[in-house]
Amino acid sequence: MNHFKQPHTISNPYFFMMKKTTFLFLLFFFLFQKNAEAQQRFKAGIIVGLNAAQVEGDDSAGYNKLGLHGGLRVVTVLRDKMDFVIEMLYSQRGSFHKGGPFGQGDLEINLRYVEIPLLVTYKDWYQEEEDYYKVQAIGGFSYGRLFDATAIGSLHDAEVGNFHKNDYSFTIGADFFATKHFALGARWNRSLNLLYNNEKHMKGLDPLYGYFISFRGMYIF
Repeated sequence: MNHFKQPHTISNPYFFMMKKTTFLFLLFFFLFQKNAEAQQRFKAGIIVGLNAAQVEGDDSAGYNKLGLHGGLRVVTVLRDKMDFVIEMLYSQRGSFHKGGPFGQGDLEINLRYVEIPLLVTYKDWYQEEEDYYKVQAIGGFSYGRLFDATAIGSLHDAEVGNFHKNDYSFTIGADFFATKHFALGARWNRSLNLLYNNEKHMKGLDPLYGYFISFRGMYIF
């Protein structure tokens, strides 16, 4: 009997939450534009990027799962070199192994999240003429809400309904500003809690932890 072909899926109506959060971010941004003081203290931006993800415990290795990564950010200036950042992102994660580790066909886990990182940045390399910093280091924590999961060819294909809906993770990274408004950056992200708890469900499977690297471009208004 072949256990590695039929995909199983869960789908939850969290798009409403995504739309509501997007609306709040946009409202927040437009309120910032009402006076000059707010424009100096608050900034907003758009993020577009790509995730390279993997899952520890799924019998495959490497950051082989590619997915979209993007959304909105709001920046609060704390002091000259430090900012506090909140982002609202759509994030595709999971894992992929072509051919499978035992030649049984492609193995793939697809995970889709609404992700809200809370970050602190430290900036350096000041450009006096244009009044901005070239580089910034980033660190913080992120909350992700799983709203869709599928698995194809994986031993976890029948267990995606038991994947944790809430993901708590920490992230570190850096951004390079080519201009005052445009930056390129990279982040490394690791989940703090299990994606799948084998002790509560199928004990013959390994527990799963998620990792991913994000490569992104940002435009700051």
